[in-house]
Amino acid sequence: MIDGGYDIDIEAVVQNIAEAEVVTLHFPILRQTLLIDTRGGADGPLVRVMPMVDNTHERFESLKALRPDLPRPQSITMIPWARSVTALESAGVWECVIARLEGCADEEMIKQAHRAFRQLRSLELVELREAIVGKQYRTVWHAR
Repeated sequence: MIDGGYDIDIEAVVQNIAEAEVVTLHFPILRQTLLIDTRGGADGPLVRVMPMVDNTHERFESLKALRPDLPRPQSITMIPWARSVTALESAGVWECVIARLEGCADEEMIKQAHRAFRQLRSLELVELREAIVGKQYRTVWHAR
């Protein structure tokens, strides 16, 4: 699978999810980010899959464009997740995301979070298929 060899401090990840107003889980292989904004506002919290950005400034700008009625977040954490999407579940991280949302969001927002998870999983399956068939990927060795 995609999980080979990456050490992640799960306790630190869980702590950041529990404390930050805005959490971004980056999936570098997919070039996507799971954005979790727990701040209230006219529409309540937000969970969305978004393209990765190059830096923190770009993420703040994208948040400002998405949620112009809200002030700049007091805290934002950016977590690179080099493991598979399903490893979020097996590591207990997804459970923490849902628990955090249960504390600040309604049932529809939690359903939206689960849809975002399924979207990421689908993107990961497409990426895996493309790696197997060679689309957008090249081998590191040459066939003879």
